[in-house]
Amino acid sequence: MFRRFVLLLLLGAVAYATRDRWAPLLRACQDERGAAAARDSAAAAADTGWASVTYAATTRGRSAVGTLRERRGPAFVRVAPAAFAGLVLDSLGARLPASADSLAVRVAGRELQVRLSVRLGDLGGQRVLGPLAGMLGERERLVLGGTLEGGAPGVAVLRLTRVQVGGFAVPGPVVPRLVDALRRGESTPRPEPGTLVLALPAGVGDVRVADGRITLYRPIP
Repeated sequence: MFRRFVLLLLLGAVAYATRDRWAPLLRACQDERGAAAARDSAAAAADTGWASVTYAATTRGRSAVGTLRERRGPAFVRVAPAAFAGLVLDSLGARLPASADSLAVRVAGRELQVRLSVRLGDLGGQRVLGPLAGMLGERERLVLGGTLEGGAPGVAVLRLTRVQVGGFAVPGPVVPRLVDALRRGESTPRPEPGTLVLALPAGVGDVRVADGRITLYRPIP
């Protein structure tokens, strides 16, 4: 017991004598931990607002659209992004690879954003993404964001302003190739570059995005 006590005293004396060497390292480690925690907190805060496209959300969207079809129904209804995505899911799904899953949506400002997990090979891999493909895994998160505008009767146009794969923003020249890979089954002739066309449900004549909601308007007689 006495030897152990003497050893502890010696270790304490050595630690005190060399504190100028190890104390800065300890403080640096603590600062790095604090910075990492702050980065994680900021990332979590930036990743809020996403909502999964569920059956319940789709049902709410259909119910809202149903009121537009009523003879004395409202001129417009507001729905959550997930409800709108559920309404155009068939049209949106026709443009997504079979490997796509974990679909979620949100509105950020006036931008509608769609997030999903996808196997990059189904998007053309290196042929479409070029050198960026070598920095990514086999399956990555794809984020599409853009303004939603009314187009021809019965359709809406998603004009892309944001395309991200994994943690990387897709370079501008690559976006048209990626969009082309998502245009499977699109019947609109000669679509504008950087756009996706979505079929609106019957009874909806126009659409607008603002304040975290999507406004659907009944057709003008």
